[in-house]
Amino acid sequence: RGGGEMKSHAAVVARGWGRPCICGCRDIQIDEVGGMTITLKDGREMTFKEGDFLSLNGNTGEVLEGEQLVSPPAITGDLKTFMDWVDKLRDIDVLGNA
Repeated sequence: RGGGEMKSHAAVVARGWGRPCICGCRDIQIDEVGGMTITLKDGREMTFKEGDFLSLNGNTGEVLEGEQLVSPPAITGDLKTFMDWVDKLRDIDVLGNA
């Protein structure tokens, strides 16, 4: 990784919102004229037409055919315990994306 794709501001903010953000896909080539053919770094080709689902793994960059089931973001472990304590004491809402 050269450009800090996973560390880009857009990717960090989007992950905080539970949304995908692909910043930098230099290992794929997209041919929109030929019916949206994607050529992957390893030489494999995948072709999609308008309305088809494709999924991109934001952690690995993997291109997957079809709509993938995903789990919603969840707070677990020590952070969950801490946030439960805070929720009992706070009297205002604080939102942040940093």
